[in-house]
Amino acid sequence: MRDESLLALAYRGRPGTITELAHLSHRPVEEVRDAVARLRNRGQIGGRDGDLDYTNPADWAAESVAARATELRNNAQDLLGEMERIVATLPEMIGHWSVGQTSQDPIPVVTRHGLRASEDVWFEFGQRDAGTLEAVLPDITRFLTSPEERVARFSEAFRSKDAVRVILSKASVGDAAVQPLLLAFTAAGMEYRFMDDPPSWFWVDGAQLAVPYEWGEGRPTSVISVRNAALSGIVSAYFASLWQRAEPSIPVAHPWTPLLSLMRKGMTLDTASRTIGVNPRTGRRRIAQAMNHYGVSTLFALGTAWAADADSSSSARDSATPGPLT
Repeated sequence: MRDESLLALAYRGRPGTITELAHLSHRPVEEVRDAVARLRNRGQIGGRDGDLDYTNPADWAAESVAARATELRNNAQDLLGEMERIVATLPEMIGHWSVGQTSQDPIPVVTRHGLRASEDVWFEFGQRDAGTLEAVLPDITRFLTSPEERVARFSEAFRSKDAVRVILSKASVGDAAVQPLLLAFTAAGMEYRFMDDPPSWFWVDGAQLAVPYEWGEGRPTSVISVRNAALSGIVSAYFASLWQRAEPSIPVAHPWTPLLSLMRKGMTLDTASRTIGVNPRTGRRRIAQAMNHYGVSTLFALGTAWAADADSSSSARDSATPGPLT
């Protein structure tokens, strides 16, 4: 039995001693003692001497990535590989952990199954009114069979976020039938990038994240969702590394673009926000993001910088003279 298999068994059964773990695994005590020593060295199990204590996968992953980041800070590619390896093992380890979890465990785990599990879990646990949603969706063709009401709910939820960043498969968006769906989500403020072969479906939204039962699935029907800030931070960092490697769409759709377009026509920020279907608070957050993006501090300067950027792109518009925003 591999160390990982023994760890999974320990997570599920939570034996209190090495002797109990040996009995549970039907392995010699000395063999189990050696395996426990190796797992302790990696920080995946705790306790002293013959007693066992358990470290939840979120804490172990956070500490492991932090340690490896220090060791490999001069080799980003090695760090990325190590981070991907850790993230890829999380679904299985979290699944085993959830079997033995108690109400005192600091890592609440939920599971959902079914054809719409990957959508349902976000509607149930995703943050609605703020923050950045980051997702890798290797296969979005399933949305083509989603009821219109469900697609509308997604669009409405996206409009309330500060930003929605999604990595898609190039193959998935090659279908012409997908284009109207992409246009609807783009109008809601979603920003896309593309990869030839995304590693797996997953998303992270604040402290909440979701991964498939089997890492690598692009259209999972069994999903694990966890609320844990440390673990979400790791997955978000992993997403950021994928985002840097992914190819941007041309032109990139920023969430503030619809607002600035309307404000250039004389609308106030509040009116422009309501016109595109977001509340003024969300509109103000998006304008703040735009100011940070362009490195300006006033609406007038933002209008000038954004217009210059738009005029220099391939989608230069009908307005030749930059003007203030109202």
